[in-house]
Amino acid sequence: MTPPSPADAASSEDASDGGTSQREERILDSTERASLGPLTAINEALMDASLGAILEGLRAAVAGEQSHVWSALNDSARLRAVYDTGLLEPGPHPEIDQIVGLTIDAVGIPNAALNMITDVEQVTAGIASRSDDIGEQRTHPLPESLCVYTVVSGSPLIIDDIADDPVLRDHSAATSGIVGAYIGIPLIDDAGHPVGTLCAWDSQPHHWSSGEVQIMADLADVVQKIIFNR
Repeated sequence: MTPPSPADAASSEDASDGGTSQREERILDSTERASLGPLTAINEALMDASLGAILEGLRAAVAGEQSHVWSALNDSARLRAVYDTGLLEPGPHPEIDQIVGLTIDAVGIPNAALNMITDVEQVTAGIASRSDDIGEQRTHPLPESLCVYTVVSGSPLIIDDIADDPVLRDHSAATSGIVGAYIGIPLIDDAGHPVGTLCAWDSQPHHWSSGEVQIMADLADVVQKIIFNR
């Protein structure tokens, strides 16, 4: 199974009434999630305009043009932090694999992964699924990644039903049927550089409860302690 990753997005302010109501519904759905203190950035991460801006920036970066996304991904200090984790080296990474496996049991979702984001690709450092698809390290182009959205924004990305998402419903992860629901929590070093994402996903829609979001945040914190030697 191919793990997804956050990508980018930019949307204009003159959205249709239908799009506006969808956006408001998504924000209302995240109200109890946003009460979790450190995760108050969830509302911003879920805004269509923010996702739209990242998407447009990613397209520009892929086309070789300068953009805020390229600047964020290509930041030398961030890239140094990514490589310093050692997770770009071929596995195994036993502690990471253990936490990724635990994530599946903890949130009751079929798939989980730890993905690192470089300036050109997503590298899967650990992956597990209920179908026992625990594979070797793999890489994916950033346009195929959902985790890139989380890394660029530095905020969690939570999607209950990607088919209803006005920005991401045409993403390859959605159209391929791999992702119906997704949650990604950024992994951030002591200097504030987002290096990757602990994520979980299902091929079917799933409403992420506040408890599940907190569990993911707690597990991401454990991962950060391991990879940054805190």
